[in-house]
Amino acid sequence: MYLFISTSRGVYKYDLKKDLITKIIGNWEKGFFKKPSKGFFGICSNETQNEIIFASRENLSKYINYEKSTDTIIYFYNFKKKEIIKKIVVYNLLDVHQISYFNNFIFITETGSNRIQVLNAENNSIQYFIDIGKSRNDINHINAINIDINFLYIGLNNGHKKNKFKNAQIIKIPTQDLYNLKSFDALDYYKIINLKNVFHTHDIEKFKEDYLISSSSLGKIYSYNQKKFIIDIKPWTRGIAINSKYIFIGKSGIGKRKSRHSRYYDGQVNVLDTINFKTIKQITIPKIGQLNDIVCIED
Repeated sequence: MYLFISTSRGVYKYDLKKDLITKIIGNWEKGFFKKPSKGFFGICSNETQNEIIFASRENLSKYINYEKSTDTIIYFYNFKKKEIIKKIVVYNLLDVHQISYFNNFIFITETGSNRIQVLNAENNSIQYFIDIGKSRNDINHINAINIDINFLYIGLNNGHKKNKFKNAQIIKIPTQDLYNLKSFDALDYYKIINLKNVFHTHDIEKFKEDYLISSSSLGKIYSYNQKKFIIDIKPWTRGIAINSKYIFIGKSGIGKRKSRHSRYYDGQVNVLDTINFKTIKQITIPKIGQLNDIVCIED
């Protein structure tokens, strides 16, 4: 069993049997004479093709001024061959966060523009946009996404001054509707679901018939169906992966943004059983900065 972990300093593979951590890619992958990446954020899988797919933050566009990142590179890593087999540069995508794969499309959160960009992995181009409202500014800090055959879930973090740090929200869209609507404003068709007393969220991960959402600042995991917190491992939680036996929850140090992304911060993965949510093991991932997301792959 392996965990693939995206962080502010690279993407790592953790072998649970051997207790071994290896780096797949770092921020300086393009070479020392080119701009380094600004960290790796969303990560997902396409197991039918033995692929781990992950997104880096980049500043490649010369004429866009946006501090966090102006573009992304989507990497396709074959975990059987142990090599990056493809990468797609997406320009003008501001501040990428979580991503999700479904049926040859990659749904990419564009936090800086309050929308989702939908990448066609077959022709390597952006096919559709799912807007959240009319403004293309960071209004809701959209940073979480999950899609399967039934529904697309979009997470609205809302954790900044522009919206007075109100509680987090979800937009739920039937997957079949995506084929009919294509590019659209989700607020024209769907209601926003409020997550009462849930703040500063990341991650939406399916767990049996439920969805788990990380309330990072509280360090708690929220059950969407039960409408309550079911796990508490203290702040700062970010990244959830689940298999039949275990729930893997990422955790990072708390500090100013620049410090959190530096080599002076370790990451941690908490391994919990899926029955009573007891912590079985804590894994330290040294000097990775901020842990952003996790994917689990069985042997």
